[in-house]
Amino acid sequence: MELMTKYQYTYFIYPYVIEEEKYKKYLQGLLRNKKCKLRIFDKQKDIHLYTYFLPNIRDYMFWSFEANKQGLRDFKKLDTTVKATLLAEHECNIFNYELSENLQGKVNDENGIFFEISEIKIICFKTGICFLVFKTNLENSENFSDILNFNYKFREINSIAYNLKEYENIKIQSNTFKNVKDISVLIKELTGTENITNEANIGTEKFFVYSYACLDQKDWNENTKEEELDNLFEKYRSVLPASSQILDDKYTRETDKFEEKKLMYKNQYIKYGFTSTSTVLFTSNINTSNFTIVPQKYESEYLYTYILVLYKKILLNKLNYDFRRKFKKAEEGLINFTKQLWIQDMTNEEFGRRLEVIWMKNLDIELTYSKIKNEYDVSYKRHNVEELNKNNKITRVVIITILIINILTIIYASLA
Repeated sequence: MELMTKYQYTYFIYPYVIEEEKYKKYLQGLLRNKKCKLRIFDKQKDIHLYTYFLPNIRDYMFWSFEANKQGLRDFKKLDTTVKATLLAEHECNIFNYELSENLQGKVNDENGIFFEISEIKIICFKTGICFLVFKTNLENSENFSDILNFNYKFREINSIAYNLKEYENIKIQSNTFKNVKDISVLIKELTGTENITNEANIGTEKFFVYSYACLDQKDWNENTKEEELDNLFEKYRSVLPASSQILDDKYTRETDKFEEKKLMYKNQYIKYGFTSTSTVLFTSNINTSNFTIVPQKYESEYLYTYILVLYKKILLNKLNYDFRRKFKKAEEGLINFTKQLWIQDMTNEEFGRRLEVIWMKNLDIELTYSKIKNEYDVSYKRHNVEELNKNNKITRVVIITILIINILTIIYASLA
């Protein structure tokens, strides 16, 4: 039986890394792009974000909350180079890529799944770690199976294998994008050509998936057996196509450890699902809040929380990369990370804190942090030994030089 949805959207998140030395230049490029607009946050308009995040995190991600109106007016009058210099001092800057029209497309030629790209965000951190975020909606389809197929296919459109094999081809039908390669071109345009994403071991073959789907209450109500939804929910959580087969391993499904990583929260008509590369929210419109308050909060406060957790993971990977290249810079970065993010609470909201915990677990961030600290300890000792040897060599050269000078002075004095 085909399940029907009443409301849905999916965010596809693409991380990339800019060299810190080139970050200011990268910001200049965004500012010069007429379609990129710096996002200015307002305490009244964005009160939900202002009250959700604790002050330290709020200042870290949304500096414009504390900017006065005259200061913002003066900022707009500045030269692009000066603007980029000032923005580069903030820990985080967020841009909206303005779309002249919704970018519509379809999946496959015959039984097409039409969709639109309704929003694009560019989230840039001072460390050079950035995120390109696409918001997509299906058009002219209420079939839940179409969501499964679309998420599965779209997440791989920027992969090498996809482009080489034309795998699960997505053809775009609009004046802006002729085919899927045009989306890849846009990604390269917005992420720059000099990023170090691969060198820093940041996996970008597939987008991170952050998706919401609200079923029609006729398909999910008090008479619906939960096990009838479990199979589809598992495909949704795992970003699998509708035709895939899910192994029914009852023992595995009933273990606490598996359940903890897979499903943090559920009630009668809400299920949150997680993997290391996806988060999904599955609801029924039998409760009015499930298609009003819940999806709005999910794509605002919780989305930014997820972005910040992803940022922690990627920053740790980047620090590991930096330790092998420039120890002092990496040491400073680890200290700043610990002070600014690691020991800071994001929010006092109970559910937001629970989401943060489960995302941290699924991304193995605590384990990564522990490994980085061990790497730091080893690198620190090696660096100190190298510095000591270097200083000893310098000391020996200085002593020998002084001895030579003294000997020459004595010889000169005796000849005089």
